[in-house]
Amino acid sequence: MSGNKGITGKWTISGLAMLGAAALAVPLAGALATPVDPTQAAAGHEPGSLTAEQVAQGRQLFQSWSCSACHVLADANGHGHIGPSMDGNAAMDKAFVANRITNGQGAMPGFGGQMTDEEIDLLAAYIMQAKK
Repeated sequence: MSGNKGITGKWTISGLAMLGAAALAVPLAGALATPVDPTQAAAGHEPGSLTAEQVAQGRQLFQSWSCSACHVLADANGHGHIGPSMDGNAAMDKAFVANRITNGQGAMPGFGGQMTDEEIDLLAAYIMQAKK
């Protein structure tokens, strides 16, 4: 045991210092990371903007699930007057829209279980982008 420096040895203290620095860096990296929604992130596109293909799919969902019968959304040719207008509605965010599509409220039925989670997420992202 004659060459063993134990905890006070030069390499062990350096190793502990590096381990401590790494332990501090992991939470910092997580705090600075920005989550990216896969339905909104595509190669060459800003997070928060849909590709032309995703816009077309979102528009198709809006039309095929008869959203336009109740809601105004010019991009999808929606002219309904039962539910709130999507166009110019700054009070909505994506989470609110996805929740309302999933669970419904009042006269609006919930579509959770009928539409996939991916379809609901894409439709909510489309509405948020198209309503501007």
